[in-house]
Amino acid sequence: MKHYKNYLALDFEMYNAMRYYSVCWIGALFTDAEMNPVEKLDVKVNPDTRHKLVGKELKFPFTYKDLKIRPKFDKASRTLFKYLNTDTLVVGHAVDNDIKMLMSACAHYGLQCPDFDYIDTLVVYGALNGSYAQVSLTSLAQKYGVEFSPHDPSQDAFATLCVLKRMLEESGETLQTLADKHALCVGKVRGGLVRKCTADCMVSRAREHIDNYNAVFDAANETASDDTSKPLGGKKIALDLKLMTSQNLYDLVKWIVESGGKIVYEPHGADFTLTGSLIEGDEKNMRLVDFAGKYKLPESVRDGLDFYPNKVVLKSGETCSFSQYLKSKAGVNGSGGTAYCFVRGIERRFEFEQIACRVLASGNRICTMPDKRAVLVIDSQADLKDTSDIKVRKFAACGAKRTVTLDELKKSLRGD
Repeated sequence: MKHYKNYLALDFEMYNAMRYYSVCWIGALFTDAEMNPVEKLDVKVNPDTRHKLVGKELKFPFTYKDLKIRPKFDKASRTLFKYLNTDTLVVGHAVDNDIKMLMSACAHYGLQCPDFDYIDTLVVYGALNGSYAQVSLTSLAQKYGVEFSPHDPSQDAFATLCVLKRMLEESGETLQTLADKHALCVGKVRGGLVRKCTADCMVSRAREHIDNYNAVFDAANETASDDTSKPLGGKKIALDLKLMTSQNLYDLVKWIVESGGKIVYEPHGADFTLTGSLIEGDEKNMRLVDFAGKYKLPESVRDGLDFYPNKVVLKSGETCSFSQYLKSKAGVNGSGGTAYCFVRGIERRFEFEQIACRVLASGNRICTMPDKRAVLVIDSQADLKDTSDIKVRKFAACGAKRTVTLDELKKSLRGD
C-alpha cells in the first residue's frame, strides 16, 4: 500500500433517486497524512432536477427554490476536484454509492472524473473484525463515541474520519498492516472505471461478485490501444452491472480494449451497453451473444462466457422464459416430437440459441428440466458423472436412460 500525503473524507447527498447525477450537497474534510483536519467543505449544489427520493424521505434543510440559485455540479465541484488525486486517499462510509454519484455527475456535465484511491469504513471495520456486514455510520459512531448530526454530508464526513481513526487506534492496526496481511485492498478510480475496496472476510458469493466486477477494471487498465483502424476502433462500450457481477469478463474486456474499444462507466456516453439480457427492440443495449457474433469474438474468449440470457422481455413488454422466446422465434405452435433437455454447460454457449432453434424447427421440443420422457443432451459421457449439475442429478433420479452428446444431436439435425 502506498503512502498517502493526505486524506479526504467525503459524502454526497442526492436530490433525485432516479438521477444519480443530482448531487445537491457536498461535504468533505481534507486532512494531512496524520488525519489532522486542514480544510472543510460544505457546499450546496443546484441538482438540475426536482426532488424525488424513494424509501424513507430525507428532510433537507432547504428547498428546490433555495438550490436553484446555487452553482451546478460542474462549478460547485471545483474546490473538491483540487483534492481528488492519487496522492490523497478518499475515505467514505458505504462509499461506492458516493462514487457512483460522483461519476454520474461527471458524465452528465461532461467532466473528466479524477483518478484517486479510496477506502470504505465498512470494509475496514469488516477487516478488523474478520466478518463483513452492513453497519450504519450512526451505529459505528455510537460504538466509537463520535457525536454528529446524520445526513449533513460535512458532518457525515467528519464522523467517518473520526470512526476510522478510532477503529485503527483501538485495534492497534494501521491501513498499511491490514493491507500487508491481505485483509484489506484499497479501491481505485482510474479513467472513469472503478476497482472496489475489498476485505478478505467477505463471504464467498459477495466476493465473487466483486472480483467479477473488478476484473473489468483490471483488464481495461492493463491493456491499451488507440488504433482506430481496429475492429472496435473508437467504440465506447458500457457494461451492464448484472453482466459484470454475474460472470468474469476479464478476457472479454481485454480483447475489447486490444481491438480498439474503450470501456466507459456511464451508458450515457457509450455507443452501446453490453448486456446479458434479451430485450426485443432495445436499441440502447447489445446482447452479449449478438456482440460476439457481430465482432467475431475469438472462440478462446467466448468459451469463458455465459450467453444464456438472465432476462427475456418481448416487444409487447411481456417477460417470458428463454425457451418460450426460442419457440416463438422458431415459429413453433403447440408442442410435439422428442423433448430435449440440455445440461447447463451447453445452454450457456454462444451456439446454443442456433442449435435450439434447429431442434424446434425440426418438430421437437425443449424442456428446462428432464423427466423419463426427455432426452438429455450432454457434451460428453463425463457429464453424467458431474453431480454438481442439477439436470444430471434429476435425470438420474427419474430413471431415464437415454442421453445424446451434442455432436450426435447436431448430426441428427443435419440428417447425417
